[in-house]
Amino acid sequence: MKKKIIFITILLVYIIFMIFFYFFSQKIHINRNFKRFNIVINPLSSNDHFVNEKLIKKILFSRIEKIEKKIGQLCILRMEKQLNDYPFIKKSEVFIDVDGTLNIKVLQKEPILRIKNGNKEKEYYLTKEAENLELSSFYSSKVILAKGSFSKEEKKHLANLVKEINSDELLKNQIISIKKTAHNLFFLIPKIGNHQIILGDLEDFKSKLNKLKAFYKQYLNKIEINQYKSIDLQYKDQVVAKKR
Repeated sequence: MKKKIIFITILLVYIIFMIFFYFFSQKIHINRNFKRFNIVINPLSSNDHFVNEKLIKKILFSRIEKIEKKIGQLCILRMEKQLNDYPFIKKSEVFIDVDGTLNIKVLQKEPILRIKNGNKEKEYYLTKEAENLELSSFYSSKVILAKGSFSKEEKKHLANLVKEINSDELLKNQIISIKKTAHNLFFLIPKIGNHQIILGDLEDFKSKLNKLKAFYKQYLNKIEINQYKSIDLQYKDQVVAKKR
């Protein structure tokens, strides 16, 4: 019984000591100035630069040339909200290491299409998730241009279409624009050749793109491509190429 009392007493002393040590270290920690940033912007492989370290610091601090904030003065949740409210940031994570390093991880939105609809509305980007994204004032992304007025459902199909084009090296280097006519027909505009590619509607676009790839691989470097007026992909299991 005596040994049990001694053990409990030692355990209580240890717990009290650990609690005291924790609060003491926390008090010291929150009064420290942080001087180091570790900023990671994902995806790392992205060629878009809508977000950079300077911009992130500017969003979080009004005077980025002289930051002397104490760790205890920082509100992590507010900082994450400030970052998440920026149009080109999809998600952010902010945390502080025990050495006082302020870690900021940012996932930026990725535009895959630029949409232009005459003078009816401003130009804007479309992301991989088919979300509208305003243009940046200091950076322009090199993406496919789409002309026309598109419904919400059509934007989803367009996003998938462009992802399919970008996944293929031949199509990625050849297709530079998409056009929708007043009769709801979709056309692809190529980089090489003065012709139009008639896609028709956006249904079954994968098989249509496969037919286009097969046509290009067979004829692109073997014939005078400018002699063709159009390449029609609307017909099942065939490509109809019309000469001028």
